[in-house]
Amino acid sequence: MKRIFLFMGLWATASAFAQPNPAASAFEGSKLFGTVTRYVSLGEHRTGTPTDFATSEWLGKELAASGYTVKYYEFSLKQFFPEVVRVTDSKKRALEAFPFWYVSDSIKLDVEGALTAQATSVKDKIVVVNFTSDQPGQSGQQLLEKLSGLIAAGAKAIIGYTESEAGEIAALNAPKAARPWKAPIVLVSPGDARQLLAQEGQTVKVTLKGTFKQVTARNVYGTIGNGDQYVVVSTPISGWFGCGGERGPGVATWLALAQWAAAKKLPYTFVFTGNSGHELGGWGAKAFLDGGAPPVDKTKLWVHLGAGIATLAWKATPSGLVKEDKVDANRNFFYSSAVATSFQDAFKDVSGNKWPTTQRAGGELIYVIDKGYPNVAGAAYSHPYFHMKRDDASKTSPAILEEVAVAFRNFIENQVRPQ
Repeated sequence: MKRIFLFMGLWATASAFAQPNPAASAFEGSKLFGTVTRYVSLGEHRTGTPTDFATSEWLGKELAASGYTVKYYEFSLKQFFPEVVRVTDSKKRALEAFPFWYVSDSIKLDVEGALTAQATSVKDKIVVVNFTSDQPGQSGQQLLEKLSGLIAAGAKAIIGYTESEAGEIAALNAPKAARPWKAPIVLVSPGDARQLLAQEGQTVKVTLKGTFKQVTARNVYGTIGNGDQYVVVSTPISGWFGCGGERGPGVATWLALAQWAAAKKLPYTFVFTGNSGHELGGWGAKAFLDGGAPPVDKTKLWVHLGAGIATLAWKATPSGLVKEDKVDANRNFFYSSAVATSFQDAFKDVSGNKWPTTQRAGGELIYVIDKGYPNVAGAAYSHPYFHMKRDDASKTSPAILEEVAVAFRNFIENQVRPQ
């Protein structure tokens, strides 16, 4: 009988070790990629849309299933839901376009005028403007001042474009000040922009049709543990389109880290926040920092998983971009001096630009640093299909997702380990 019980005890112990470890399996490339594909499958992730709501609902249920206390932070906005957005050129060809937020509901959004690229004479004309800058997808102060100046000078509408190797329409994040433009502004592809520039002086038409709705957007955040010190992991969950490479890897890594933290039961309180409103001036991230974030002096670590943390490399060829079976090594990682040793150890074999935050930071991590949090790290990068409709799950892969997720896990574990 003793032998039987001994055997059963050994069998039970062996079986326990043989059981799948949820904390480890969360970082398997195939599971991470499955999260990306599910995120993309929900649709276009603009703030306050049904897709945005469904995303926070899904992630909230995932956090709850791992034992987190889940809450939502809601904020209200008037959102534009585009239906027809186009530029009709002088040859009556309809060119695809996309709005530049914020769209006004108190101006004429269907206008005709002579086309010009000359900023010195724009009254009653439609102006073509090159939006290309060193911050792809962002609307910097210099551009905003230029656009406001053109409108003040009497421009009837503005057609913007961004040069890119992908050759597609690239959406721009809205200005941080949520004030609608006093003239319609739309974005076109660089190829269509060149066609329009060849028609300077001819009459073109800008059409923006859609509906305005007062909607509620929301962040989702979960907490677990009862430690006096906090560990925060944040990621944006909203964006212009499907955001497979832009948001997908960050969301997948965020969810894997949440499952790992729940299983590890480290002596901290973990807070995982998924922020909406990213493309609208970081609305949700700022709301969390202003009203829901842990105190600076009680935050052991803040990790931010921004855009493009694990996207594939693309090679420029005469016929267009060709995908390569390796990670885009131009991605950017950031870390503060207080976490440098742990970060450098965890990421020593991970390719990318690694910046001390005293030199450079990106994404919503900038807001965290501005609030005074000293122990921070994160990543953000504008990959070749950034803010474009074809940014789907094919822009990443299981292998590169697993590499970056494991590195962030190791970094957190190194940094919070008792000294």
